[in-house]
Amino acid sequence: MKTKENEPLMFKKLKRKFIGSTIVASTAILLIAFTTVYLVAYNATMKPGRPKEQFRVNVSDDVSIMFEERLETERENHLRTLLISLIVTGVSLEIIVAIFAVLHAEASIKPVRDAYTAQKNFIANASHEIKTPLAIIQANLEAADIHDNPWLDNVAKKAEDLAALNNQLLSLARMESGTDEIKLEKINLKETIEEIASCYTPKLNEKSAKLKINVVKDTNLEKTLNRAEFNQLLNILIDNATKYCDKKITVTISDKEVSVKNDGATIPEENLPHIFDRFYQTDKTKSGVGLGLAIGKSIANHNKWDLKATSDKRSTTFTLQF
Repeated sequence: MKTKENEPLMFKKLKRKFIGSTIVASTAILLIAFTTVYLVAYNATMKPGRPKEQFRVNVSDDVSIMFEERLETERENHLRTLLISLIVTGVSLEIIVAIFAVLHAEASIKPVRDAYTAQKNFIANASHEIKTPLAIIQANLEAADIHDNPWLDNVAKKAEDLAALNNQLLSLARMESGTDEIKLEKINLKETIEEIASCYTPKLNEKSAKLKINVVKDTNLEKTLNRAEFNQLLNILIDNATKYCDKKITVTISDKEVSVKNDGATIPEENLPHIFDRFYQTDKTKSGVGLGLAIGKSIANHNKWDLKATSDKRSTTFTLQF
C-alpha cells in the first residue's frame, strides 16, 4: 500500500479547504467586478437620447417609433453580448483559478505536513529507543524477588503501563506511516468478536456487567478483512466500553457494520468531535492516556473503513462501517 493512498485525512481536508476557499474568493471578486461592469454598461445604454418631441418635429410618428425600437434592439443586443462575454470570461478564469489551486494545494500545506512528519518520526524513533531499556527493566524485575515489596511492585506496575503506552505509540506511528500492506483473509465476525470479548470477562465480572452479541437477521457473518487490524480495533472499542460501562455492553453485527454500545458514562456533545484526537480524554480519572481511540481511527482510515461515535443521555455507541 502506497503512502499516498494512506494520506492522513487532515491533509486531504486541508487541501480541499485551500482549493475551496481559493475558488470562493476568486468567484466573489469576479462576481463583484463583472456585476459592476455590467451595471455601468447598462446605465450608460439607458441614458435618454433626443427628446421625443424633437423627433415629432422632424419625422413622422411611424419613423420615430421605428427608430426607437431599433435603438432598443441594438441596446439589448449589446447588453446580451456583454453579458455572454462576461460569463465566458468568468468561467474561463474560474477554471484557471481551480487548476492553479489544485496544483498549488500541496505546496500550501507543505509546512504543516513537514511539521506533522517530524512529529511522527520523533514519536516512532523515541518509542523504538525506549522499547529496549523498558524490556530490560521488566526482565530484571521479573527475575528479582519482588514479592511483598510494595516499592518494587509499584515500579513493575508503572513499567508495565509505560510499555503499554510505548506499544500504543509504535502502533500509531506504524498505522500513519502508510507502509504496511493490507493483508485480507476471510473471517467469521461472530466467532472473532466472541473470542475478543472473552478476554474482557474478568473485568466485566468485577463490575457485575455483561457483554451481549446480537446478530441482525440474515447477516452474512463471513467477511474478507484485515484480521489483525480488525482484532486490534475491536479490542480497543470493547476495552473502552468496558472502562465506561455501567452494567451492559451490546455488540451488534450486521452486513455492513459492527457497533459497540455501552450504558453508563456518556460523552458530552461538545467532546464528540475530539474523541479520536491523540491524548484526548473526556474523563481524566480513567486509566490510559487517550491514544486508544486515535489508534482505532487510524486503523479504520488505513483499511478505508468508517469509525463514528454517538452518545445520548444513557449510552455511547461506536460504529464501524466496512
